[in-house]
Amino acid sequence: MSSGNLSEFILHHIVDSHEWNPTPWGPAIPLPAPFSLHVLMLLIGAVLTFLLVRTATKRVRLLPASPVGHMVEVLLLYIRDEVARPNIGKKDGDKWVPFLASCFFFIMVLNLMGLVPAFAGATANISVTAALALLVFVVFNVAGMVRNGPFHYVKNLVPSGVPMWVLPILAPIEIISIFIRAFSLTIRLFANMAAGHIMMLVITGLITILGPMVSHSLEGMLGAGSNAVAVTLMAPLPLAFLLFVLVIKVGVCILQAFVFTFLSSLYIGGALHQEH
Repeated sequence: MSSGNLSEFILHHIVDSHEWNPTPWGPAIPLPAPFSLHVLMLLIGAVLTFLLVRTATKRVRLLPASPVGHMVEVLLLYIRDEVARPNIGKKDGDKWVPFLASCFFFIMVLNLMGLVPAFAGATANISVTAALALLVFVVFNVAGMVRNGPFHYVKNLVPSGVPMWVLPILAPIEIISIFIRAFSLTIRLFANMAAGHIMMLVITGLITILGPMVSHSLEGMLGAGSNAVAVTLMAPLPLAFLLFVLVIKVGVCILQAFVFTFLSSLYIGGALHQEH
């Protein structure tokens, strides 16, 4: 690979396609329409999320039957006690835990799948994050209308007691801010996941770019053995840095799922309790 092809190397792993290559050495598997690679990842992610959460329902007496079940239960309790109840209220918050937990675990699984070579990062696709944000946008607006009534929900978007001459300025700002919430959910998740994947691919690409350059310079002294020597010299430092980035990326995957869930709970709480 030449330096001029680095962009192609990165885009090949980021952009959605209609084929899946689960192994580096095997042939690509064509995907029938309307399936694409990221749609397939969404389906696989949904199945893995179901299997992950299903482990928490298997119990020995009152306790989860496996360490994974304990982890899932701890995360569920954290979402209930530290996300749903503080932002939505104890009474309403408990009702919204299933939705918020589904968002958290599904996004976390999708994020972590992007770190596995056999899979692809669906959340690095802005169409996927936009769809997730649109779901939250529809949910919190519908929830607000059901709780407060459509007329009062729209009316209460603008704080009461505002002078009439301020309304033409404030009303459009408040309405636009609702759409900005969905936009912020979309961009935040997409940008963080895409940036992480690009960084990892750039580090990996450096090995394939610098290796042949070093091999060419050593060819006169080492002959056919220059390729192996070049890889031995160039690979350790990028791979060590790649491992460091990978460890950080695992934390980022979980953190971004939590941020998406936390902001969703804030928006739902604000729609339900407009008086606050």
